[in-house]
Amino acid sequence: MAMCATALIRYSCVLVLTAVSVALAQDSSDSSPTVGFEGYQGAPDFQVVPRKEELFFYPCDQCHATMEPNPEIRILDTFHDSEIDHGLGRIWCLSCHALEDYNQLQTLLGHPVDLNDAHLVCGGCHSRKHRDWTFGAHGKRVSNWQGERTLYSCTHCHNPHAPAIEPRAPQPAPPVRARLSRDSALTDAESAEDGSEQEQPEQ
Repeated sequence: MAMCATALIRYSCVLVLTAVSVALAQDSSDSSPTVGFEGYQGAPDFQVVPRKEELFFYPCDQCHATMEPNPEIRILDTFHDSEIDHGLGRIWCLSCHALEDYNQLQTLLGHPVDLNDAHLVCGGCHSRKHRDWTFGAHGKRVSNWQGERTLYSCTHCHNPHAPAIEPRAPQPAPPVRARLSRDSALTDAESAEDGSEQEQPEQ
């Protein structure tokens, strides 16, 4: 009985959150909707490396301008990724792509987002990682440890349709300095360690 009550409470919370999200989306559906996210308190300024021009299929309306929008969840018969390995089956194209303008992304509340600002869409679900990325603990930086920073976006490293990064073999060890071999370097280090152990303090 307790389990049923817990499940009912959780389901009710989902319904309430869904209703609130829909209401917020309707209230914000003016002629120029905005994302509404103003950043994290205390976060340093940064720029994001643009990526749109690197995308082979961009602009998306090269094809979609002549196609009727189809919101049905299905396996796509298409040249780009036909299946999505993201979110344990809970993610569909229109979770991130705008139905009425395929050249834009969208937030969970339906606010349009430029493809170069994809991190704002990612942060809608991955808020902790997005915060870490904003402050520099996650992701890669192009330049400037101090001052204005330039960052790679989430989608530079993660395929948004299959974001898990495949395991990679470790890189080889760095080269040894000129005129040294790896064996001689180890021998010298061991000799120095042995010498320090044999030294006795002066009386």
